[in-house]
Amino acid sequence: MFKKVYTPIDNSDVSEKVLNESLELAKSCGAKLRIVHVVNLEQITFGIEMIGVAELKDTLLSIANKFLEHVKQTVAAKGVDAEVTLLENYGSDLATLIIDDAKSWGAELFILGSHHLGSFSHFITGGVAEDIAHDSDIPILLITKHKEQ
Repeated sequence: MFKKVYTPIDNSDVSEKVLNESLELAKSCGAKLRIVHVVNLEQITFGIEMIGVAELKDTLLSIANKFLEHVKQTVAAKGVDAEVTLLENYGSDLATLIIDDAKSWGAELFILGSHHLGSFSHFITGGVAEDIAHDSDIPILLITKHKEQ
């Protein structure tokens, strides 16, 4: 069974479901879990001379850290062996950043969320889960948020 499970999450509606499924799976098979949240700071690199850039970075990191505190509380309540990590992204391809971190950690399974944006939105924004599936050889468990009827 999988001993090292890697779960990237954002602050979206499907992330809570992904987090809970990841915790349940890790707990049931005694796996270590790495939960990662990426904060995109790419816009800061383009405005390095602009007034307020440092404050913007601090605000974005503060929001991310508050989100991760909620995640840590959820992990503690479930009693799972998990590390919660913040990655700062300054313009790298998001999927590549996540894959590289997962490989360096020794991940054996990805648990990813899919937002079901629809074909037009997906065409415009792309899909990180799809990019990871395309570019990584690590197996993936995909968690979706099914549409409510």
